[in-house]
Amino acid sequence: MRRVSVADIMRETGLSRATVDRALNGRGRVHDRTRMVVEETLRRLMSPGSDPVARPATADIVLRVGRGMMGQMRAAWTASGAKGSFHDLHLADDSTVLRAVEAACKDVSHPLILTVKNSDRMTGLLAAARARGKRIIAVISDLVPAARDSFVGLDDRAVGQTAAFLIGRMLGDRPTTVGVVLGSPAFRCHEDREIGFRSGLRANFPKVVISGEAQGEDSAELTRAAVARLLRDHPALGAIYNVGGGNVGLIEALRAAGRASDMLVVGHEVNPVTVPLLRAGAMDFALAGDPRELLSTALALAADPEPARQGAERLLSFGVYTRFNLPGFSAT
Repeated sequence: MRRVSVADIMRETGLSRATVDRALNGRGRVHDRTRMVVEETLRRLMSPGSDPVARPATADIVLRVGRGMMGQMRAAWTASGAKGSFHDLHLADDSTVLRAVEAACKDVSHPLILTVKNSDRMTGLLAAARARGKRIIAVISDLVPAARDSFVGLDDRAVGQTAAFLIGRMLGDRPTTVGVVLGSPAFRCHEDREIGFRSGLRANFPKVVISGEAQGEDSAELTRAAVARLLRDHPALGAIYNVGGGNVGLIEALRAAGRASDMLVVGHEVNPVTVPLLRAGAMDFALAGDPRELLSTALALAADPEPARQGAERLLSFGVYTRFNLPGFSAT
């Protein structure tokens, strides 16, 4: 039996030393799935014939995400030592994304990790690649089951319900109108967050009514213009929930309208794009998971020699962050 160090587990999982230590020694709160990953890694490394030196996973990755999340995922990818190609498709149009995925699917020996829209053309392409033996792992935003082997991300309906709870409790038991900034319903994560938000308000805060929507498409420029129109049409809004990216544009629109100091804002992700907004008090709450855990889990699935053990989805934990409790991964 081999002697395994905390550093060995860190290299294999991509988790921080503090998280591994908590999982191994029962200190503090650790998500059950994170503890399971650490324990499975420990057992594997201790088994006869195992090599505690990390063997970099081989996979290709295609991401159509916001700029802040893209930077975090690229940093986690580089730190992991993974072998393969990294495709940054921030704000790329649908045809560009489709071409990149089609090219990545030609070699079925490389697993594919991706965040893309759940469109008919995309899911048809991925389903055909899976039929040829390609392993597909959706991250951040889920796809129809036929288009992927596994999904790694958050329970986005629960995320939306959490946003509803924060806004409902902060506004109090009084009639109030709120707005929603939408990304694209073709991203399952955006759709599920919106559904969770609407159902959460309806079930628990019936006096808080969604009176307007703005279509942001994860773009700061489009979000700025859409929120400016939203504020003109609904000047009495008490809060805004942004289900996607483009948070800089959202805050710029609020500042231009003189509403930055009195609008309750709930958004997503904690990274160099959103941290300045949180510290300035322009964004009140950000809901986020750890991108390092996200990528390390996806890479572990990509490297698993027995895909039947993967399961349909791996839902990771998320936190509610303010300027007072920024997590360690926010600086990436």
